[in-house]
Amino acid sequence: MSKEVSDKILDVALDYIMGRGYKAFSYKDISKEIGIKTSSIHYYFPTKGDLGKTLAQRFFKDTKAALELIDKITDDPKVKIKKFVRIFHQNLKSGNRACPVAMLSADYDNLPEEVKREVLNLIQFQETWLTEVLKSGIKKKAFKFTGKPEDKAKAIFSAIEGATIAARAFSDAGRILIAEDLIMNSIT
Repeated sequence: MSKEVSDKILDVALDYIMGRGYKAFSYKDISKEIGIKTSSIHYYFPTKGDLGKTLAQRFFKDTKAALELIDKITDDPKVKIKKFVRIFHQNLKSGNRACPVAMLSADYDNLPEEVKREVLNLIQFQETWLTEVLKSGIKKKAFKFTGKPEDKAKAIFSAIEGATIAARAFSDAGRILIAEDLIMNSIT
């Protein structure tokens, strides 16, 4: 068995999560799509919880790389917030797929404990990044708002995730851009 097969399993599982949610697919669905036996999937990921945890860890790594790229591209906190929001917008434009965090959070009560922990890590990581961007924006006088940056970061992340779910329901990625306008107006 190879890393290539493992990566393909993760790719297909991510597509299912972003399109259907965690509970709406099985190893049988993945095996049909890839053309392998379900026992081969179990070889790499003994349980769906193992698969979900690995997928969330992979998404964490990808998210970290995306945010590091934003930090590398620009020092402008306004641009950073907009680029962050555009990640969600692009997901929706690519087949009406929602952010994995939104989809996993929607299934949160039904997730295995190991997946729940990873989802919370993903949320906290993104909120921490947003907090640092907001603090930088205050320092650079690009942002002005009441309340603590940590609370504003939580509100921004929640607004984006909520807009993602609504945008997906209406098949309207433009709802993310409306949320972006409201977010930017609330911090400038």
